[in-house]
Amino acid sequence: MTRERGSKIMEYLHATLFFAMFVPLVYAVPEWSDPGGTGALYLKCLLIAVPIIVTERAAGKVRSVVLYFLISILLLAGMAGATGAAVFLAGGKGVLEGYEICYCVLMLAETFFVIVKRFADRVSAAKRKREEPLAARYVSFLEHPTLSLVWYFVVLYLLGLLLNAQPLCDTAFYSAIAYTFLALFYEYFGATGAYLEMNRRTRGIPRRRLYGVSFSMLLIFAVLLSAGMLPAALLAGQRQYTDIREWFDGVEIMPYEYEADNGFPLPPAGGADWMELLDDGKPAPEPSKIAMAVLWGIGAVCALTFLCGVVMLIRQILRDFRDSSDENGDRIEDIEEDQGLRQRESIAGRRGRRGVDSEAERIRRRYRQMIQKHRKERPAPHESPAEIEENAGLINDEQMQQLHRRYEEVRYGKRKNEEYPANGLHKTGN
Repeated sequence: MTRERGSKIMEYLHATLFFAMFVPLVYAVPEWSDPGGTGALYLKCLLIAVPIIVTERAAGKVRSVVLYFLISILLLAGMAGATGAAVFLAGGKGVLEGYEICYCVLMLAETFFVIVKRFADRVSAAKRKREEPLAARYVSFLEHPTLSLVWYFVVLYLLGLLLNAQPLCDTAFYSAIAYTFLALFYEYFGATGAYLEMNRRTRGIPRRRLYGVSFSMLLIFAVLLSAGMLPAALLAGQRQYTDIREWFDGVEIMPYEYEADNGFPLPPAGGADWMELLDDGKPAPEPSKIAMAVLWGIGAVCALTFLCGVVMLIRQILRDFRDSSDENGDRIEDIEEDQGLRQRESIAGRRGRRGVDSEAERIRRRYRQMIQKHRKERPAPHESPAEIEENAGLINDEQMQQLHRRYEEVRYGKRKNEEYPANGLHKTGN
């Protein structure tokens, strides 16, 4: 449990550090600076952690699309008030300056992006699970800290050097250091969890010993890495800045001179239609009414097709968002009916044997409903009925055993059920 909470905290910090760099980057272009200093500006940028946490909770727990967007609207209103209060408490004079307006607008834009991204991630995960039931869980970049993303802060650091922006350089430099250790600890939590799950031989070893050995090695590596970063932190005041906007100040722009028309005839002063030019100056013929009707018909069909596609796409998105989790936030999967059974039932109905197959279908439906009631995840294709019932916790249920026998009769027939009884043992002559 502690490992899972630590991983979740690392995911929140990962997204917060990622989005907190946008405001210093935009400030570097017009050479703005916060009166409170770089530290105060960065602390105000860390407010983006609130939308990141709230949207993650809402996307994981809320099932209704309307409720999710209502929470999003309240979150936007809350962020507008929080950013305004942060500007006022930082020494606002009653009239917002340009950099203060930019800060508020950027924070609201980041909040809106996080809201849309969480919604899109949940829909994408549901679509992926529907199309590939055995595929791995969809992981968004908001939930996956990795050392490969350190280049993002390195690029911003170089931009700060080239734009003569010390606040951007400082925030990018220290964010890169913090993100490096964050990604290391996240990798430690993930690797430790995978090791404990994959290696059965380690079950006899106390978890504290495993955590102690692995965490000790991680701390040794972190101390060595900190020692390597220390000279760069001590020499931060010796950076050599430049401004690429001043590189071309002394370059004069050559004026463009139009020399001649190269013998091409010029159009008259009032201009001319291109059809007239192609037809030796004669006016273009008017299209017939039949041609106009055909063109309008084609346009109407294309517009209706586009609208139908948009409506179907929106319906599918809303269905994926609704069906991806239940009220408790757990992922659920619908146990779909056998398509072959539907086809056989339709053929049997046409042949007059509807009553027999309807009874078989009712037994199958009761069996699926019983399994679905006690088991959230989709049964694997290789699982037998006995394994499905065991994983659902119904192996000792008397009602389930009766339903199992009737289900086996429907599935294999009475003769097959006698050879292979409910307990899975083959009858022998003994």
